[in-house]
Amino acid sequence: MTTLSLGQPYRRGAAPKAGIEAVRETDTDALTSRLAACRAGYLPPDSYAEMQASPQSREAHRPPLISIGTYLRAREMDRHMEHFLATGSLRQETASSTTPVQVINIGAGSDTRFWRMSMATSNVALYVELDFPETTRQKAACIEQHEAMQMPLGSWTRTDDGLEADKYWLVGADLSTLRTSETWDRLRSRLDPSYPTLIVCECVLAYLDAEQANTLLQGWLEQLSHVAILSYDICLGGDAPDTQEPTRFGHVMLQNLAVRRLTLPGARHPICI
Repeated sequence: MTTLSLGQPYRRGAAPKAGIEAVRETDTDALTSRLAACRAGYLPPDSYAEMQASPQSREAHRPPLISIGTYLRAREMDRHMEHFLATGSLRQETASSTTPVQVINIGAGSDTRFWRMSMATSNVALYVELDFPETTRQKAACIEQHEAMQMPLGSWTRTDDGLEADKYWLVGADLSTLRTSETWDRLRSRLDPSYPTLIVCECVLAYLDAEQANTLLQGWLEQLSHVAILSYDICLGGDAPDTQEPTRFGHVMLQNLAVRRLTLPGARHPICI
């Protein structure tokens, strides 16, 4: 009988990178896993992800357990985002609406939903992607190199930290200090506080201290009138609500991350907004 292994603690020859670079590399891992899931048939092909990937990422394989997890993550996030785009709400009973909406994707990395979901031709008034400036500059350069990624943007302009178009805005920022930065004022000046706005947090809050995450989310709630938050994130690696110790799966995950000098401060504390 075939079994799915939880895997072994992560090891590699090269010295692990610390700090921002280590966190940024988690997006490369996610992109590689998504492409592996696409090739294995768990997810439909994603040409926009291919454009952002290195040759190594395009050819890498992942164990079935990883591809299943990638499929579940992508399916649930896509389903809820599609519903919000159609209704302006995450409540499943809400009827379709033509009201303009806004999306703020924090820690967006190489995400391709703006292109895959044809948001340029939908009722999205503005789609904002936030990530480290190093990441947003890299993505902006990729967009410049591929006409297929440029076409939905219409007229666009490169900025110091990313790219700006009519409906799409790629912004470089440190999420831990965003509320006290000039970027926060730039965002406030362009976002319409009257539009329903979706804050997307996909595997990002766990890398922030709980206080930093709470401050960031609370800021959106204070500035915007109609906010929904869609979060798919990492929590303490156990199944029971009152668990104090991670399970075998959680231990392996935490060991893998520790070897890469990654900590999960937000995964050990509830986010209260």
